[in-house]
Amino acid sequence: MKTLTRSSAIGLALVAAITLTGCSSGGHSEQESFGFDGETLNVVHDNSYMPVNVASGAGDGEVTVEVTTQTLGQSPETPAWSLTDGVLNLGTPCGGSIVGYCEASYSIQVPDGTEVLVNGQPASLG
Repeated sequence: MKTLTRSSAIGLALVAAITLTGCSSGGHSEQESFGFDGETLNVVHDNSYMPVNVASGAGDGEVTVEVTTQTLGQSPETPAWSLTDGVLNLGTPCGGSIVGYCEASYSIQVPDGTEVLVNGQPASLG
């Protein structure tokens, strides 16, 4: 009986190790630029756990967005970014998968002198 229990435990540990090996961890980053000629940029995103860092000094007339993700057990999705009428919608790089882990952060560069709001609140420029 002890041999059967020990064999079962070893078998379960082996299956768990093989399963976790398939769930590799990784970092990923994507970047995109948008033409911009406004004075105020309102950045909109749905996940308050994903920080948005904003800096000035981007090329004249451009807003550059970069998202960096860290995942375990799932792949990041390509965000559906858009910039229309001064509103930058960031979408989400983390899908609705129940299994796995995904965290992300955004870096946005705006032209000098641009006022930036994040979900309607003034953002500090770094």
